[in-house]
Amino acid sequence: MKTLIPIALAAAFVVAASAHAQQGKVYRWVDEEGEVHYSETLPPDFHDKTHDVLDDQGITRETGKSLVPPPPRTTDTGEKGQLPRDSSGLERPEPLYTPEQLRAKQDALLLLRYDSEQEILDAMQVEINQLAYDRRLLTGSRNSLQDAYRGNVREAADRQRAGVDVKPEEIQQLESLKRRLASNAESLAGLEKRESSIKTMFESELERYRRLTREQEAESGDDGDQG
Repeated sequence: MKTLIPIALAAAFVVAASAHAQQGKVYRWVDEEGEVHYSETLPPDFHDKTHDVLDDQGITRETGKSLVPPPPRTTDTGEKGQLPRDSSGLERPEPLYTPEQLRAKQDALLLLRYDSEQEILDAMQVEINQLAYDRRLLTGSRNSLQDAYRGNVREAADRQRAGVDVKPEEIQQLESLKRRLASNAESLAGLEKRESSIKTMFESELERYRRLTREQEAESGDDGDQG
């Protein structure tokens, strides 16, 4: 009996499938000066901060990761008037800063990090440009996979028309190409989401920066009037 290829093989290129696990890893992280770094390991003092994970082809696979697990949740609030206890049963320490103090420190760091609105826009563009590089890699890979898939489909169709069996390994190769195309599509969709989140984050920082600089200018004007 001759092996027949389902009609679906010549139709859609994208089929849901899980991405293959990557062997090599490269970490991308940003230091306090706003400089982007790439390394095979993270600095010791950076393990509790977010970072991106790239594969050995330079494609971003994971974003916003942290090597420090979140603290365990507990519903035990202890005795009335006491702070909630952690998993060891010990009372949780008082927070070092109130929400207002923490916000003030974050605002001070923002003003220290950037000297102008343009610097914030430039930092955002650096991140977006890196995604553009990843997108070019994925797009080139997608085009190559699509060409290979189409070629294999035509070859298999020619075999069928000639009354020749399609070998099982050829069918397996077609299925492998479909899985890789699906994985590629997922990665491209992930880049779109990542770019959107980057823009949202920097737009929020830009808005805060503008508010803080206006407040500083207003305070300077008040001091001048009093003088």
